[in-house]
Amino acid sequence: MLAAIRAELRKLLTVRSTYFIVIFSFIIVALFAGYADGFHNPQVALLRPDLLMSESFNAIVFAGIILSFAGLLLMGHEYRYNTIMYTLTISNRRLKVLGAKFIAITLFALIVGLAISFFSPLATIIGAHLHGHHIGPQHFDVWNVLWRCAFVGWGYAMYAFILIAILRNQVGSIVSFLLIPLLGENIISHIFTHTTNYLPFTMLQAVAEPTDLGNHTTTAHAVTVCVVYVVVGLIASTALFLRRDAN
Repeated sequence: MLAAIRAELRKLLTVRSTYFIVIFSFIIVALFAGYADGFHNPQVALLRPDLLMSESFNAIVFAGIILSFAGLLLMGHEYRYNTIMYTLTISNRRLKVLGAKFIAITLFALIVGLAISFFSPLATIIGAHLHGHHIGPQHFDVWNVLWRCAFVGWGYAMYAFILIAILRNQVGSIVSFLLIPLLGENIISHIFTHTTNYLPFTMLQAVAEPTDLGNHTTTAHAVTVCVVYVVVGLIASTALFLRRDAN
């Protein structure tokens, strides 16, 4: 199993798209957190005591979606270029292949997601000082930021992983991953107003809120909904991956 995990990590770290996605995420966060919220913000806006915490949460919600494409492409490239057959041939069990990919994507999402989460407030501080502004006294609950950002980054990565494992089509998975939160959940929430508290991406974003939402959705409820989606999705994707042809 360790050899399979190392092989998946090697694939992830030798694909150019991984580095492009990571660099692009840091650039976007630097522009929004460093320039828009730090350099360009008026002095009064920098006095909020929760400013830096909100920068971390905003960064993981936005950049988490972008970073998830690295994990999606790890498996998507194999289906696109039909190299999945080589991966399955060198392993004696398909479950080991899927498990190794799951662990590799999880490690990537946690490490890079947390790096983004702490880079965002740092960019805000640097941007503010470059403009000659001063940030007011801050309340930064490190452990609260750690677990929320780690969970949200991991959740996005798992949603993308489940989609590619089920659809087995790179373009279809990318389109679905973008349309479900941006269009699908908005339509559903407007038609069925009482389903908002049970939508996967909406609840994942709710975890990144430092306080409970106004619609009586608690953090515990949001985490539970997300975990249920991930567990059910992993069970479904595993069953399909073990039974269907790879190509």
